[in-house]
Amino acid sequence: MYLIVILCALGLLQFWGAKNPLHRDEIYARWCARIAAWPQAGKHWWLQIGLALAPPVLVAVLLAWWLPPFLWVLWSILVLWYALGRGEFAPETASYTLACNDGAWDVAVNRAFRQGADLTGLAQGDWPQLHQRMLEATAYQGFERLFAVLFWFLLFGPAGALLYRLSFLYVQFYPEERGRRWLWALEWLPARLLGVSFAVTGNFVGCVNRWKTHVFSLASTSGSVLRETVLGALSVDDELMQSCDCTQREISALKRLYTRTLWFWLTCLAIWTLAH
Repeated sequence: MYLIVILCALGLLQFWGAKNPLHRDEIYARWCARIAAWPQAGKHWWLQIGLALAPPVLVAVLLAWWLPPFLWVLWSILVLWYALGRGEFAPETASYTLACNDGAWDVAVNRAFRQGADLTGLAQGDWPQLHQRMLEATAYQGFERLFAVLFWFLLFGPAGALLYRLSFLYVQFYPEERGRRWLWALEWLPARLLGVSFAVTGNFVGCVNRWKTHVFSLASTSGSVLRETVLGALSVDDELMQSCDCTQREISALKRLYTRTLWFWLTCLAIWTLAH
Protein backbone atom coordinates (compact mmCIF):
# COMPACT_ATOMS: atom_id res chain seq x y z
CA MET A 1 0.00 0.00 0.00
CA TYR A 2 2.90 2.35 0.70
CA LEU A 3 3.94 2.29 -2.96
CA ILE A 4 0.40 3.11 -4.08
CA VAL A 5 0.20 5.99 -1.62
CA ILE A 6 3.55 7.43 -2.74
CA LEU A 7 2.72 7.17 -6.44
CA CYS A 8 -0.67 8.83 -5.93
CA ALA A 9 0.85 11.64 -3.82
CA LEU A 10 3.60 12.24 -6.38
CA GLY A 11 1.00 12.26 -9.14
CA LEU A 12 -1.02 14.90 -7.30
CA LEU A 13 2.17 16.88 -6.73
CA GLN A 14 2.94 16.84 -10.46
CA PHE A 15 -0.63 17.78 -11.39
CA TRP A 16 -1.03 20.69 -8.97
CA GLY A 17 2.59 21.81 -8.90
CA ALA A 18 3.23 24.78 -6.64
CA LYS A 19 -0.51 25.41 -6.20
CA ASN A 20 -1.10 22.57 -3.76
CA PRO A 21 -4.43 23.40 -2.08
CA LEU A 22 -3.38 21.61 1.12
CA HIS A 23 -0.40 23.87 1.71
CA ARG A 24 -2.17 26.15 4.16
CA ASP A 25 0.75 26.59 6.53
CA GLU A 26 -0.75 29.71 8.11
CA ILE A 27 -3.03 27.43 10.13
CA TYR A 28 -0.07 25.68 11.69
CA ALA A 29 1.72 29.01 12.11
CA ARG A 30 -1.20 30.30 14.21
CA TRP A 31 -1.09 27.13 16.31
CA CYS A 32 2.66 27.56 16.93
CA ALA A 33 2.12 31.23 17.83
CA ARG A 34 -0.45 30.26 20.46
CA ILE A 35 1.94 27.76 21.97
CA ALA A 36 4.78 30.30 21.98
CA ALA A 37 2.54 32.86 23.72
CA TRP A 38 1.94 30.50 26.64
CA PRO A 39 4.34 31.58 29.44
CA GLN A 40 5.21 28.04 30.55
CA ALA A 41 6.08 26.96 27.02
CA GLY A 42 8.33 29.99 26.59
CA LYS A 43 10.46 28.86 29.54
CA HIS A 44 11.17 25.40 28.15
CA TRP A 45 12.02 24.95 24.46
CA TRP A 46 11.26 21.22 24.56
CA LEU A 47 7.78 21.91 25.89
CA GLN A 48 7.11 24.48 23.19
CA ILE A 49 8.21 22.29 20.29
CA GLY A 50 6.56 19.23 21.87
CA LEU A 51 3.20 20.96 22.14
CA ALA A 52 3.56 22.31 18.60
CA LEU A 53 4.21 18.85 17.14
CA ALA A 54 2.53 16.28 19.37
CA PRO A 55 -1.21 17.01 18.87
CA PRO A 56 -1.30 16.89 15.04
CA VAL A 57 1.07 13.92 14.91
CA LEU A 58 -0.96 12.09 17.55
CA VAL A 59 -4.13 12.65 15.51
CA ALA A 60 -2.37 11.16 12.48
CA VAL A 61 -1.34 8.11 14.55
CA LEU A 62 -4.84 7.53 15.92
CA LEU A 63 -6.46 7.84 12.51
CA ALA A 64 -3.93 5.41 11.05
CA TRP A 65 -4.97 2.89 13.71
CA TRP A 66 -8.71 3.36 13.48
CA LEU A 67 -9.38 3.82 9.78
CA PRO A 68 -10.21 0.80 7.60
CA PRO A 69 -7.68 0.02 4.84
CA PHE A 70 -9.41 1.95 2.04
CA LEU A 71 -9.83 5.10 4.12
CA TRP A 72 -6.29 4.69 5.47
CA VAL A 73 -4.98 4.84 1.89
CA LEU A 74 -6.95 8.02 1.17
CA TRP A 75 -5.87 9.60 4.45
CA SER A 76 -2.23 8.67 3.85
CA ILE A 77 -2.29 10.15 0.33
CA LEU A 78 -3.63 13.45 1.67
CA VAL A 79 -1.11 13.61 4.52
CA LEU A 80 1.83 12.73 2.27
CA TRP A 81 0.67 15.24 -0.35
CA TYR A 82 0.56 17.89 2.36
CA ALA A 83 3.98 16.90 3.70
CA LEU A 84 5.76 17.12 0.35
CA GLY A 85 7.67 20.30 -0.36
CA ARG A 86 6.30 23.74 -0.99
CA GLY A 87 6.63 25.75 -4.19
CA GLU A 88 8.79 24.90 -7.17
CA PHE A 89 12.10 23.10 -6.95
CA ALA A 90 15.08 25.46 -7.37
CA PRO A 91 13.03 28.48 -8.53
CA GLU A 92 15.88 30.98 -8.25
CA THR A 93 18.59 29.07 -10.09
CA ALA A 94 17.92 30.55 -13.55
CA SER A 95 17.95 34.12 -12.21
CA TYR A 96 21.07 33.35 -10.18
CA THR A 97 22.89 32.08 -13.26
CA LEU A 98 22.00 35.19 -15.25
CA ALA A 99 23.19 37.45 -12.43
CA CYS A 100 26.36 35.40 -12.14
CA ASN A 101 27.12 35.68 -15.86
CA ASP A 102 26.56 39.45 -15.67
CA GLY A 103 28.77 39.79 -12.61
CA ALA A 104 25.84 41.28 -10.65
CA TRP A 105 26.97 40.38 -7.15
CA ASP A 106 24.08 41.93 -5.20
CA VAL A 107 21.47 40.33 -7.45
CA ALA A 108 23.18 36.93 -7.23
CA VAL A 109 23.34 37.17 -3.43
CA ASN A 110 19.65 38.06 -3.31
CA ARG A 111 18.74 35.07 -5.49
CA ALA A 112 20.89 32.76 -3.37
CA PHE A 113 19.21 34.06 -0.21
CA ARG A 114 15.76 33.48 -1.69
CA GLN A 115 16.86 29.95 -2.59
CA GLY A 116 17.62 29.41 1.09
CA ALA A 117 21.42 29.70 1.02
CA ASP A 118 23.19 30.48 4.29
CA LEU A 119 25.08 33.71 3.63
CA THR A 120 26.61 34.06 7.11
CA GLY A 121 30.18 35.33 6.92
CA LEU A 122 30.16 35.57 3.12
CA ALA A 123 32.76 38.09 1.94
CA GLN A 124 31.90 40.65 -0.73
CA GLY A 125 32.78 39.33 -4.18
CA ASP A 126 33.60 35.78 -3.00
CA TRP A 127 32.00 34.05 -5.98
CA PRO A 128 33.45 30.55 -5.35
CA GLN A 129 31.98 30.49 -1.84
CA LEU A 130 28.66 31.83 -3.11
CA HIS A 131 28.54 29.10 -5.77
CA GLN A 132 29.08 26.41 -3.14
CA ARG A 133 26.37 27.79 -0.87
CA MET A 134 23.93 28.08 -3.75
CA LEU A 135 24.53 24.46 -4.74
CA GLU A 136 24.20 23.38 -1.11
CA ALA A 137 20.89 25.23 -0.75
CA THR A 138 19.56 23.69 -3.96
CA ALA A 139 20.63 20.18 -2.93
CA TYR A 140 19.05 20.62 0.48
CA GLN A 141 15.81 21.92 -1.01
CA GLY A 142 15.43 18.79 -3.11
CA PHE A 143 16.09 16.71 -0.02
CA GLU A 144 13.61 18.39 2.31
CA ARG A 145 10.89 18.69 -0.33
CA LEU A 146 10.85 15.01 -1.17
CA PHE A 147 13.36 12.49 0.13
CA ALA A 148 13.26 13.31 3.85
CA VAL A 149 9.46 13.16 3.76
CA LEU A 150 9.49 9.80 1.93
CA PHE A 151 12.03 8.38 4.37
CA TRP A 152 9.91 9.13 7.44
CA PHE A 153 6.75 8.04 5.65
CA LEU A 154 8.29 4.66 4.87
CA LEU A 155 9.35 4.26 8.51
CA PHE A 156 6.26 5.48 10.37
CA GLY A 157 3.57 6.06 7.77
CA PRO A 158 1.64 9.35 7.50
CA ALA A 159 2.54 10.31 11.09
CA GLY A 160 6.26 10.17 10.20
CA ALA A 161 5.82 12.33 7.10
CA LEU A 162 3.75 14.83 9.07
CA LEU A 163 6.29 14.92 11.91
CA TYR A 164 9.09 15.87 9.55
CA ARG A 165 7.15 18.53 7.65
CA LEU A 166 5.80 20.18 10.79
CA SER A 167 9.28 20.12 12.35
CA PHE A 168 10.67 21.81 9.24
CA LEU A 169 7.92 24.44 9.30
CA TYR A 170 8.44 25.03 13.02
CA VAL A 171 12.11 25.83 12.43
CA GLN A 172 11.11 28.21 9.63
CA PHE A 173 8.80 30.03 12.04
CA TYR A 174 11.18 29.94 15.03
CA PRO A 175 14.78 29.53 13.76
CA GLU A 176 16.43 29.12 17.14
CA GLU A 177 19.37 26.78 17.67
CA ARG A 178 17.66 24.02 19.64
CA GLY A 179 14.90 23.70 17.09
CA ARG A 180 17.52 23.47 14.36
CA ARG A 181 19.24 20.68 16.27
CA TRP A 182 15.96 18.76 16.46
CA LEU A 183 15.49 19.10 12.72
CA TRP A 184 19.11 18.10 12.13
CA ALA A 185 18.52 14.94 14.19
CA LEU A 186 15.51 14.05 12.02
CA GLU A 187 17.60 14.60 8.89
CA TRP A 188 20.79 12.85 10.00
CA LEU A 189 19.97 9.37 8.72
CA PRO A 190 17.93 10.21 5.57
CA ALA A 191 20.58 12.70 4.40
CA ARG A 192 23.22 9.99 4.53
CA LEU A 193 20.93 7.42 2.95
CA LEU A 194 20.23 9.80 0.09
CA GLY A 195 23.94 10.55 -0.19
CA VAL A 196 24.85 6.89 -0.63
CA SER A 197 21.96 6.51 -3.10
CA PHE A 198 23.74 9.04 -5.31
CA ALA A 199 26.55 6.51 -5.65
CA VAL A 200 24.13 4.23 -7.52
CA THR A 201 22.61 6.95 -9.69
CA GLY A 202 25.82 8.93 -10.25
CA ASN A 203 29.58 8.40 -10.09
CA PHE A 204 30.03 5.56 -7.59
CA VAL A 205 33.66 6.02 -6.55
CA GLY A 206 33.59 9.83 -6.36
CA CYS A 207 30.39 9.82 -4.32
CA VAL A 208 31.42 7.07 -1.89
CA ASN A 209 34.80 8.70 -1.22
CA ARG A 210 33.10 11.95 -0.19
CA TRP A 211 30.27 10.15 1.62
CA LYS A 212 32.69 8.23 3.84
CA THR A 213 34.10 11.46 5.29
CA HIS A 214 30.65 12.51 6.54
CA VAL A 215 28.80 9.29 7.24
CA PHE A 216 29.44 9.30 11.01
CA SER A 217 29.91 13.05 11.42
CA LEU A 218 27.93 14.74 14.18
CA ALA A 219 29.06 18.20 13.11
CA SER A 220 28.23 18.31 9.40
CA THR A 221 24.96 19.95 8.44
CA SER A 222 22.49 18.13 6.20
CA GLY A 223 23.22 20.61 3.43
CA SER A 224 26.98 20.14 3.57
CA VAL A 225 26.65 16.34 3.48
CA LEU A 226 24.36 16.57 0.45
CA ARG A 227 26.61 19.07 -1.29
CA GLU A 228 29.66 16.87 -0.94
CA THR A 229 27.92 13.71 -2.09
CA VAL A 230 26.32 15.55 -5.01
CA LEU A 231 29.71 16.86 -6.12
CA GLY A 232 31.12 13.36 -5.88
CA ALA A 233 28.21 11.83 -7.78
CA LEU A 234 28.58 14.43 -10.52
CA SER A 235 32.40 14.07 -10.63
CA VAL A 236 32.98 17.77 -9.95
CA ASP A 237 36.43 18.88 -8.86
CA ASP A 238 36.50 21.49 -6.07
CA GLU A 239 38.56 23.86 -8.20
CA LEU A 240 36.12 23.63 -11.13
CA MET A 241 33.25 24.40 -8.77
CA GLN A 242 34.60 27.95 -8.43
CA SER A 243 33.42 28.98 -11.91
CA CYS A 244 29.95 30.27 -12.67
CA ASP A 245 29.68 28.20 -15.84
CA CYS A 246 30.36 25.04 -13.88
CA THR A 247 27.77 26.03 -11.28
CA GLN A 248 25.13 26.41 -13.96
CA ARG A 249 25.90 22.96 -15.40
CA GLU A 250 26.02 21.27 -12.01
CA ILE A 251 22.68 22.69 -10.87
CA SER A 252 21.12 21.39 -14.09
CA ALA A 253 22.80 18.03 -13.56
CA LEU A 254 21.64 18.05 -9.93
CA LYS A 255 17.99 18.09 -11.02
CA ARG A 256 18.56 15.06 -13.26
CA LEU A 257 20.43 13.30 -10.45
CA TYR A 258 17.50 13.78 -8.09
CA THR A 259 15.08 12.46 -10.70
CA ARG A 260 17.18 9.30 -11.21
CA THR A 261 17.48 8.82 -7.48
CA LEU A 262 13.73 9.11 -6.98
CA TRP A 263 13.20 6.38 -9.57
CA PHE A 264 15.83 4.28 -7.81
CA TRP A 265 14.00 4.63 -4.47
CA LEU A 266 10.68 3.76 -6.09
CA THR A 267 12.21 0.74 -7.81
CA CYS A 268 13.67 -0.52 -4.52
CA LEU A 269 10.30 -0.05 -2.84
CA ALA A 270 8.53 -1.90 -5.67
CA ILE A 271 10.96 -4.84 -5.40
CA TRP A 272 10.54 -4.94 -1.63
CA THR A 273 6.73 -4.86 -2.04
CA LEU A 274 6.75 -7.72 -4.54
CA ALA A 275 9.08 -9.75 -2.34
CA HIS A 276 6.64 -9.48 0.56
